[in-house]
Amino acid sequence: MELEDIRWCSKCWTPSTRPRITFDSRGVCNACQHNLEKQTINWRERQYYFGTVCDKYRKKGGEPDCIVPFSGGKDSIYVAYKMRDEFGMTPLLVTVLPDFETEIGEWNRKNTCPGFQRLEITLGTEKYKRLARQYFIEQGRPKHPWETAISAVVINQAWKLGIPLIVYGEEGEQEYGGSDREKDRWKLPADKDYLMQFYWQEKLDWEIPSDAEFERIFFTQYSRFENWSPSRHADFAIANGMRTKPVRSVGTYTQWSQISDYMQDLHSYLAFLKFGFGRCTADVAIAIREGWKSKSEGLELIEAYDGEFPNQLLDRYLEYFEMDYPTFCET
Repeated sequence: MELEDIRWCSKCWTPSTRPRITFDSRGVCNACQHNLEKQTINWRERQYYFGTVCDKYRKKGGEPDCIVPFSGGKDSIYVAYKMRDEFGMTPLLVTVLPDFETEIGEWNRKNTCPGFQRLEITLGTEKYKRLARQYFIEQGRPKHPWETAISAVVINQAWKLGIPLIVYGEEGEQEYGGSDREKDRWKLPADKDYLMQFYWQEKLDWEIPSDAEFERIFFTQYSRFENWSPSRHADFAIANGMRTKPVRSVGTYTQWSQISDYMQDLHSYLAFLKFGFGRCTADVAIAIREGWKSKSEGLELIEAYDGEFPNQLLDRYLEYFEMDYPTFCET
C-alpha cells in the first residue's frame, strides 16, 4: 500500500492499515464511533444483566466461581476487584506466564490483588520457543503463541476445574477498531468462531475443550457491561499497589500499559513495520478518545516515539531465537 492510499482517522490518528478497521463518511474510525455510541448505552441495564449472569455461576464457601485472566496489569487488576467487590464473586486469577516477563511485571503479578486465589501456568518452554521462533520468521508475530494461549489454555483450565465463567477485560475489536461482529451480541458469550477469527487466526497450537464442552463455557469481556476506560483502570490499579515503569516504554510515552513482558517491545516494533503504526499511535488513540490528549498533542508524540526499536534487548532476542544478527535482520 502506498502512503497516499493510507487514510487516518479524523479524530484519533488510527490508520486504515489497522486490520478490519472501517471509517464513516466523515473519516471517523469505528473505534471512535463506538466511543461516541458508549455515551448512549444504558450501562445500568448492562450491569444488571451481568449481575444475573454472576448469580447463575456464584458458589458458596469461598470456592472459585469465575476466572479472571490475570497479568498483574491495570485492566486485570481492575476486573478482579470488580468481580469480587461489586458482584460478590470469588475470582480465580489465572496467569499464563510469558517467557520474557519483566521485573516490574513479575512484581505486580506477585504482589497486587492480595488475598485472591491464583493459578499460574507455565507453557512448555521448548514448544513455546519453537512456536515463537516460527511465528517470528513466518509472520513477524513472536507473541502469537502466548496471545493464543491466554485464551485457549485458560478455557481448557476452566473446563477442567469446573469454573465455566471467564471474564476478560476488553472486547478489543470494538474498543480499538476492528470488526463490529459483537456490537449487538453483548448478552451472548463469545463463541468458538469468534475466537478462531480474531484471537487464534484459524490456527491453534493449544488444547481446547470439544465443541459440546465449549458451549457450556460463558466466555465474555467486562467491557461489554461497563464503559471501558484504560486511564481509569490505571488510576485504580496504581492506587491498589500496581507499580509503573520509572521511564516510558520503548515506542511510546506511557509507563503503565503493557509492561509485563519484554517481547511486547519487539511485537510493537514489528507491527510498525507491517502496518505503519506502532505502540505510540495505539496509546495516543486511546488518550484522544478519553479526552486527555488533543489530536495535535498526539501527533507530536507519535512523531517522537512511534517505531522505536528496543536496542537494549537485542542480545536477549538473538539468544532466545538462536539467531545471529544478520539472520535476525533478514527475518
